[in-house]
Amino acid sequence: MKEKERRLFFNMFIGSIGLLLIAIVAMGHLVEEFNSGGYLMIVFGFILTMNYINYLEEKAGISKKLTWARASISIVLLFVVSYFLYF
Repeated sequence: MKEKERRLFFNMFIGSIGLLLIAIVAMGHLVEEFNSGGYLMIVFGFILTMNYINYLEEKAGISKKLTWARASISIVLLFVVSYFLYF
């Protein structure tokens, strides 16, 4: 694997983790505030942000298959982690 590709994949991985952490912390704040309506806003915001990241990754030359696999895994992880942590 070329050095440039490794950097791209590493940054893609770090960006996915960062986005997940932000979403989990935001949900934790909502749980403390007892605001269940905000949960849907966070989930939809997360999905919209993932779509934008997919667009940027497409421009960077990452395959659509890998991009959608990462996005799907991130969404599933968001639901699973938030369920076990906050509900």
